[in-house]
Amino acid sequence: MWLRNAVVLICILGSASAWYYGRPDPGAASQGGVWPLPWTYTYENTTHVIDPASFEFVAFPKNCEIIDKAIARYKKLSFPLFKASTTRVNPTLRSVTVTVSQGCSTDYPQEGMDESYSISAKSNQVVATLTANTVWGALRGLETFSQLFFKDANGNWFLRPSVISDKPRFPHRGIMLDTARHFVSVTLLKRQIDLLAQNKFNVLHWHLVDDESFPYTSAKFPDMTKGAYTSKHVYTVAQIKDVIEFARLRGIRVIPEFDTPGHTGSWGFGNPSLLADCFYSNGSPLKYAGLIDPTLNSTWTFLEDFFAEATSLFKDNYFHFGGDEVEYLMTECWGRNVGVLQRMQDEGIGDTFTLLKKYFADLVKVVQKHSQKTKFIFWEEVLDYNVAPEGSVAHVWKEFNSPADMGKTLSDITAKGHRAILSSCWYLNYIKYGADWGYVDEKQTRARGMYYECDPQAFDGTDEQKALILGGEVALWAEFVDGSNITPRLWPRASAVGERLWSDPKQTVSPDVAWPRLHEFRCRLLNRGYEVEPPNNPDYCPDEWDPQYYPDLET
Repeated sequence: MWLRNAVVLICILGSASAWYYGRPDPGAASQGGVWPLPWTYTYENTTHVIDPASFEFVAFPKNCEIIDKAIARYKKLSFPLFKASTTRVNPTLRSVTVTVSQGCSTDYPQEGMDESYSISAKSNQVVATLTANTVWGALRGLETFSQLFFKDANGNWFLRPSVISDKPRFPHRGIMLDTARHFVSVTLLKRQIDLLAQNKFNVLHWHLVDDESFPYTSAKFPDMTKGAYTSKHVYTVAQIKDVIEFARLRGIRVIPEFDTPGHTGSWGFGNPSLLADCFYSNGSPLKYAGLIDPTLNSTWTFLEDFFAEATSLFKDNYFHFGGDEVEYLMTECWGRNVGVLQRMQDEGIGDTFTLLKKYFADLVKVVQKHSQKTKFIFWEEVLDYNVAPEGSVAHVWKEFNSPADMGKTLSDITAKGHRAILSSCWYLNYIKYGADWGYVDEKQTRARGMYYECDPQAFDGTDEQKALILGGEVALWAEFVDGSNITPRLWPRASAVGERLWSDPKQTVSPDVAWPRLHEFRCRLLNRGYEVEPPNNPDYCPDEWDPQYYPDLET
């Protein structure tokens, strides 16, 4: 225990020694530090000598696809930039044995999966051990073990002797990616999934479609891709299955979102009768306003078949049904549409808000008709309508002006017995000039950064209420994000959220104390081949980002 306290004390003293303008020392970085921080850890004040060329990963059980493929990845990820040479060293640690007590699994990861693991890599061991109950815990443990390795300026490799026992704080730790405003290729989606796993996130919330485009392929309704930007900006069914499988092998759940009844402008290209005609107050047509017409029988025939297919394609038990910002168009598209008003009157529906509540109640029915296993996630306002089925999850996004506002919303939602996930303070599409990953300015707004300090359970409520918080998600809306900047926009800013959702909050209070570990981790990600941005004022990595340039353009 004294060693761990000593390490923490050194970090505190190091961060207190301000550099120019009070900034951190540009070279302040841990060696073999782990991000996100494990719950229980003991470091020895020595190092293991490592020979990357001969180091072995041995798995039990054998012939387990998830573990075997993970080991193949971590043989590379553990020693980025390593180049074999004729010079050999005498290693003091030769291998790690990975043991999964419950055996292999071919299942898909689901909410509540056991991600716990333990590592023993003491200075007197020749063989380290990594033990986990499940393959999911083994995956998280392999990432931690890979971060214990480090190299010096001469290219010599070492491992920080450690004993670690770890598990996640929250079961839902996600990144929401928007592929409707800007299309993101499957290759770059996979890069993000790898980065999710390396930061110990476990959910890809895939916001597939929106007003702007419909890149999702429905085998039952192939015309829906008419709403894509072009035929090249489409995810085929085979590609979607490939993404889901790629994520499964990394312990990442893929939760799709099809936001309705609003944000549906692109749906109308493939099914024109689905959307209500909308009008300005003077009666002139309002174009580019997407809101489903819930008063037509044909709408419900379509939605029943569409969601029956989609809930079968995606393997997670949870499905995000959106439901936000409908109020902005209810008057224009329902209240001023003569046909909608007549059908409302025929059914005894007195106002557009009542129609909206009926829409969600009917949506739940048609989804459950074909999929009893599906659990519902809605943007927070839908839970206020009292139509969501028991067990639904409120996705909190609106209250971003201050922690007090967020706290009140979380307290109100959980007081009603609803489970919740938080995104309000983690909108990473907002950027600022400054170290927004870990420091909050006096305005306390999401546009100014509060990623490391924000805590989903920091609200006034009972222990029972706080137990209803499943975790949170980073949100990356893509009005100004595509494949060219998605990685540096997200990382390592999202890494701060990863630690908040995984680690013990009592041990992860100060960004100053956390910075040396985040600095090392950011440099590690660069070495692994990811163009992650500098988050914390002037600094440097021992091996700087230096991608290969096209030789024919160098002259």
